[in-house]
Amino acid sequence: MAVLIVEDSWNVAQSLRSIVEKAGALPLGPVPTVREALKIVEARPVSLVLVDMNLRDGFADPLVDALIPRSIPYIIITAYEALPTNADREALARLNKPLDHDLIETYIRRFTGRRAQEATT
Repeated sequence: MAVLIVEDSWNVAQSLRSIVEKAGALPLGPVPTVREALKIVEARPVSLVLVDMNLRDGFADPLVDALIPRSIPYIIITAYEALPTNADREALARLNKPLDHDLIETYIRRFTGRRAQEATT
C-alpha cells in the first residue's frame, strides 16, 4: 500500500514518513505542494493520502478535488481548529496537530485491513 505524504513542514513530514513505515506501508514523498502531489497522483497508484491543509502553494482543496473522483481516500492533518474550506467533506478523518503518532498509525493499519478485506470479498 502506497501512502502519499503531502506536508510542507519538514519535521512533520519526516514524522509522518516514520509513522507510515512503522504501519508497514510504502511512503511516497513527502511533497510540500499541491502541484507536486498532483503529479504523483496522476503518475502512479496511491492507496491513501495524508494531507496538510495549508501547503506552500495554497490550500489543499485542488488536491482533494482530484482525489475524490479517483476514489483515493485521504486524511486531513492540520493545525486549524476549524477548516477554512470544506476539504474534509469526504475525508476518512480530520486530525489536529500536534501529531498523535499512535492514532495516525491506527488509521493507516485500519485502512490497510479494510482494503485487504474488500479485495477478498
